[in-house]
Amino acid sequence: MLIPLYLHTVVFMRCKVVKMRNNGVAVPKYALKEQARLEGELQVLDTRDEGINRVVKVGRLEDHSYGYKRVEMLYDPHLVWLNEGRFTFAGFERVLVEGKVVEYAQSWLCLQELEEAKNDRG
Repeated sequence: MLIPLYLHTVVFMRCKVVKMRNNGVAVPKYALKEQARLEGELQVLDTRDEGINRVVKVGRLEDHSYGYKRVEMLYDPHLVWLNEGRFTFAGFERVLVEGKVVEYAQSWLCLQELEEAKNDRG
C-alpha cells in the first residue's frame, strides 16, 4: 500500500525585490529602475489557503527597512529565469480594493545581495 507523502519545503534568502507590475499592468523595462525596491528575507513555502481550501505555494518577502515589518506575498510563484544572482518569479498578488480582494498578475525581479553571494563562493 502506498502512503501519500507531503513534503513541506521552505527556501529563503536575503534579496532586493522590484515589482514588475502595477495592478496587473507591466511596468516598461526602462521604468523598472524607478520602481521602489523592497529589501528583506524572501521565502518560498507551501501553506494552507483557507479562502480556496487548498495548499498553495507562496513567495513571502519580509521587509524591515521602513522601520516596521512589511510583508509582501506572491501567490503560486514560478521561476521564470535565473542568471548571475538575479531571478524572476511570476504569480499573482492580492490587493484590497474598495473592501474587496482583487487578484492581479505580478512578477518579482529578485536581486541577490552581491557581497553575500561573493562570500558564499569563496
